Amino acid sequence: MSQAKILFLKSESELAMDVLNKHGDFHLTLKEADASVSFELSELVRDLLARLREVINKSSALIIGETNPAKGDEHYVLEAEDWPSFISMMNKEISSYEKQILNTEASIQKDSKARPIFELWKKYATAPDGHASLDLLQSFKKLTPLILYAKKEDTPDLAPALPDSCLHYIITSEPMIYLVLCLKGDRTSVLQIASERGYSLLESLEGMPADYSSIGQFLETFESSQQKFDESLASSKRSIALLMPRLNYLNSLLSDAYSVLNIKERASVEDRWEVLEGYVPSKLGDSLISDLSKALNGRMISFIQEEHSSPKVPVKYQYPRFFKAFYTVTNLYGVPNYNEVNPTAILALSFPIIFGFMFGDIGHGLMLAALGFLFYRYTKSLSKIGVYLIICGVFGAIMGATLYGEAFGKHIYSGLLTPAGIVEIVNGQISVSSTSIMNVFTFALAVGVFQISLGIVLGVVNNLLQKKKVDAFLVSLPKLVFFLSSIYVAVIYGINFINWMSGPIYLILAPLLFFFLAKPVYSIFAHGIHEGLSSLGEMGFELFDTIVRFVSNTVSYLRIFAMVIAHVMLTTVFYVLGDLVGGGVIGILLAVVGNVFVVLLEGIIVLAQDLRLHFYEWFSRFYEDGGVMFSPFKLNTNFPILKK
Repeated sequence: MSQAKILFLKSESELAMDVLNKHGDFHLTLKEADASVSFELSELVRDLLARLREVINKSSALIIGETNPAKGDEHYVLEAEDWPSFISMMNKEISSYEKQILNTEASIQKDSKARPIFELWKKYATAPDGHASLDLLQSFKKLTPLILYAKKEDTPDLAPALPDSCLHYIITSEPMIYLVLCLKGDRTSVLQIASERGYSLLESLEGMPADYSSIGQFLETFESSQQKFDESLASSKRSIALLMPRLNYLNSLLSDAYSVLNIKERASVEDRWEVLEGYVPSKLGDSLISDLSKALNGRMISFIQEEHSSPKVPVKYQYPRFFKAFYTVTNLYGVPNYNEVNPTAILALSFPIIFGFMFGDIGHGLMLAALGFLFYRYTKSLSKIGVYLIICGVFGAIMGATLYGEAFGKHIYSGLLTPAGIVEIVNGQISVSSTSIMNVFTFALAVGVFQISLGIVLGVVNNLLQKKKVDAFLVSLPKLVFFLSSIYVAVIYGINFINWMSGPIYLILAPLLFFFLAKPVYSIFAHGIHEGLSSLGEMGFELFDTIVRFVSNTVSYLRIFAMVIAHVMLTTVFYVLGDLVGGGVIGILLAVVGNVFVVLLEGIIVLAQDLRLHFYEWFSRFYEDGGVMFSPFKLNTNFPILKK
């Protein structure tokens, strides 16, 4: 990777960035904003972008359920003479969309409020009870008619709470609508009683006549207007749906404009000049400078120098296709830098292998691989996940064939770890093989010891790459010897502290004391007693943390053992259930459903456990993830402002 600095006239900044955009291999590094620099244009564009995204969100909500219009060959282009003109054009267009959305939302809100009221009036007007006659309400002079309805289905009866001077009639029971005739002086108290019991006064619709005798005709007209509104709303939604490609284009365009203006304003040097700094792959540096010089007619000054040592250098690795798939997994934890071992190549092998250890089953592995192939072949959003499922499924089938001899949860032949299988169903009883269980238990711990040791070795390599020889030889190597000697003593002499005291304990104490004292002693001779004592305190905490983590991390690999046992036991349960129902079609159906359930459930769980073992038990031993992802300057759309 090479560091590049390019100085050019401010008036030609758009031309320079257009070249960088087309080149597609220049990683920009922006300097901190100077207090004297004005960001007026970029701030205006950012505000426009926020407004547009709100329009897009509201539009998407409005057209939910609408059929997306077929994508045509439209090529949207919006260009302007200068940035102020561009901002003015965008502001005008976005304002028109905002107005359209606002009017549509207001109409929907108005309709949603009026429609339930209309339905209640319609129920009242068409009620068979003679007391509901709208003409009858006009004849009352001293009594005030109140039409009350229940807000909820379980609202208590209103009649017992009304004053004795009131007349009441149930007009409909679904929903509950009351006609209450009360004295004019009792109106307020009746409404309060109704509100306390969950009833509301039926409001008048907009434009409803005061003359109740003509309400029936009004309701017919109102219903007709609602039908027209529904048609108009459907037309508006189709119109908005047709606008979505344009809105998405403008979103990309504004996003690009903000990036360009932000870079332009930050790159400003004095009144006439701008400077861009960044990184370009070394083999592409000469072609980039040549393209810039040609576009700017030589009016530029460039400086380019190869750089690999700084942690600020963006990382761009070239991987074989198989390894490239697992670079994403590495980046979930963090981006590597050039001063440490990139674990992707090892991860690409260890991740599916450990997945296979936990998911070892020929049939289930092939089912998972088949599911991954469907994702990869027929879905766009899940295609990358499909690649992982194919790889992990194949390794699951391989481990099931070699280690366990399992297919669809049944032991079909002797595996390397399970010569007698793990469980067996005899006369409806589940029999467990203690030999196979202990083999899997020991194997899981052995995997943990190997991977943790590999992590420490890689930590030593990283120390040497970073020229930290003291940490490599006085901290990391003693830590590795202490770990391996502890495992050796535990395997040979067992977890028996009395036996350890007869001699083996020194195999643990010697590297432990060296790990604890070596660096502090070196610091005393190299930097003085004060630095040595500080290092001694640091190593005390490091010693405690190392012992605890060695124990917990190693035991954590028993997840492999737990997943294998859970896999076999869970599938066995479905087979037992099939036998209990008498076999036949139902038994076969239970077995099929059970196997599908186990594949889906264990696929998710094993994937999570595999990530855990790599991230927390392995990466934490050596991986600093302090790198910067190589992110070249690239616009989504055409360049909106390009001075020529």
